[in-house]
Amino acid sequence: MTAPALLRTVYRRVVTVNSESEKVLAFARAAGAKRILDVGCGYGRNVRLLRDAGFDVLGVEVNEQIVRANREAGLPCISVDEFARTQEEFDLLLMSHVIEHFAPAALVPFMDSYLDRLAPGGALVIATPLLGPFFYDDFDHVKPYHPIGLMMVFGEGEAQVQYYARNRLALEDVWVRRSPLRLGHGRGRYVGSWRARARQVGDFAGALLFRATGGLIGTADGWVGLFRKLRAGVSL
Repeated sequence: MTAPALLRTVYRRVVTVNSESEKVLAFARAAGAKRILDVGCGYGRNVRLLRDAGFDVLGVEVNEQIVRANREAGLPCISVDEFARTQEEFDLLLMSHVIEHFAPAALVPFMDSYLDRLAPGGALVIATPLLGPFFYDDFDHVKPYHPIGLMMVFGEGEAQVQYYARNRLALEDVWVRRSPLRLGHGRGRYVGSWRARARQVGDFAGALLFRATGGLIGTADGWVGLFRKLRAGVSL
């Protein structure tokens, strides 16, 4: 391996932090799940993770090109239309980086439609980003959501909100994701130049500091929550 290639490898390993997958897996185990539906599974990262951990998992994805790619890769995945023709119930739903793509008026019926397929007492795991300087890097990110906000709509209380969900949830646990400090927006983030190199040095230093302090010096930029289905009712 050449020196530049080695440097790139070291850089990527230091600045890449992926503790979220570990927490998703831990919550699935804590829930005692057996049959899992990964809603909006994308290219199957979590489908593969959960399958390799011994869970019976199925992915559902709106993008049919991605569905075909997953099947070709040997991952169990169906389209939204195919899922609608089934009647299967699951004991855990995973919504990883899904809810932030919906406005509130669309999110409530979307979640309810899948919670209808969650067995009573089943679990819902949500992983989603918080609002930060890079939240809108994703072209179709619409809105960040907090656990408290979701419980105003899906909880047992009667908060003064515009929408009430058909299904009711209890929040059992939540983990806040922390990541290394990164430099904000600037020309070097978008255009290659000496500023881009300086930026990489800054991000590398921030990642080293994050690791050295066990994540203490970093930033909260996402969360993973474990919810339990209480009941299905009638929307108010």
